[in-house]
Amino acid sequence: MGEALTTRGALSLCELNSIIKSVLGEAFPDTCWVTAEIADLKCNRKGHCYLELVEKEEERIVAQIKATIWAYEYRRLGLKFERVTGEPLKPGMKILFLASVTFHELYGLSLSVRDLDPSYTLGEMARKKKEVAERLRKEGIIDLNKGLPLPLVPQRIAVISSPTAAGYGDFFEQLDKNVYGYRFIHVLFPAVMQGKEAETSIMSAMGDIRKMKERFDTVVIIRGGGSVIDLNCFDAYSIAAEVARFPLPVITGIGHEKDDTVVDMVAHTKMKTPTAVAEFLISGLRVFEESIMEIGKRVQTHTQRLLKDGLYRLNTISQRLSYVPLRLSSVYENRLSTCRKDLSGGVKRTLMREYERFTYMEQAIRHLDPQNVLRRGYSITRHRGKTVKDAAALRKWAVIETVLQKGIITSIVQEKKEAAKGGQEQADILLPGFE
Repeated sequence: MGEALTTRGALSLCELNSIIKSVLGEAFPDTCWVTAEIADLKCNRKGHCYLELVEKEEERIVAQIKATIWAYEYRRLGLKFERVTGEPLKPGMKILFLASVTFHELYGLSLSVRDLDPSYTLGEMARKKKEVAERLRKEGIIDLNKGLPLPLVPQRIAVISSPTAAGYGDFFEQLDKNVYGYRFIHVLFPAVMQGKEAETSIMSAMGDIRKMKERFDTVVIIRGGGSVIDLNCFDAYSIAAEVARFPLPVITGIGHEKDDTVVDMVAHTKMKTPTAVAEFLISGLRVFEESIMEIGKRVQTHTQRLLKDGLYRLNTISQRLSYVPLRLSSVYENRLSTCRKDLSGGVKRTLMREYERFTYMEQAIRHLDPQNVLRRGYSITRHRGKTVKDAAALRKWAVIETVLQKGIITSIVQEKKEAAKGGQEQADILLPGFE
């Protein structure tokens, strides 16, 4: 009797679901436009696309629902979306879609997607990009990197790129085979340049460069172009803020032909392509060489002018002496001839001394080139990134790094010996791994 009383008037689960389905059908008789973020996306063998949609507030999920794009619709809508955005639907995207609300007694509540508005996805990205740029502007850091001076001779380059990117190969091809024969030292810091892992990967590469910033003149960020969504990571606040605050000038060649990314906005110099970045660096060396050549021309011109003025004065004196009695004229002619020879010889000797001095200075500079020092059998020892000049500064079991002409050796200090009296240890900074 008690059991009958407890179930009297109760609904079965199937009946309850039928009522829910009926109520939803009355509340949502047609379709409606909805905005959401794709948290997950899967397609089965039949071509149906299953979505997990969420809404977030400050990265916290506040709503979640499943949605389906049936195979017939998915083929049409997927092509439409990719044609406008340049990318297929994928997790992380915000979308605006037309959907009908469905409730199945067995599978529960879900949405059936009938249409997509790709322009919303692009507009949402543009809005976020504008917010990031405005935040950097309010923080007063948007132009920090632009204020750094470019090095006079930018030859030591830290490169952030994917090693498999087409732009990576184009960059080094252009840089290393330049028509002037300039030599560049470049180190690749590999990073993922698109997708979910891009932001973390690029930040890690920049952190590695920051630790050894004294070894480089500038940082280059390059990739081989891509769609608007592909380059979305370069609008992230974390990367843009790091570029803005970076202690070395940052040059970008991301390959985006239409709009600038936020990273482009904050970088010291923005170029359209990796090849253009290489040409920019080559032009920096060319400007320096031309300035040196111009100084040489000015020295030559000034010397020739001095010679010309001296000869003119000598000729003037010679003409005046032609009116002196023959005997005196002969004496002065001899003196003038001697003076002319002395002056000419003195100028030549002066020029020769200056030439020899410049040649000696050039040889001395080349002799002190760290690469030449290493070739003569010397090495450079560093501890924690600093050059070791005194063994007393090292503790036992300290890890040291020895740079040779070819290769780097990592060692552990087991024993120290004091240098001989009057001995002197020398060290310098040399990029590891370059020959």
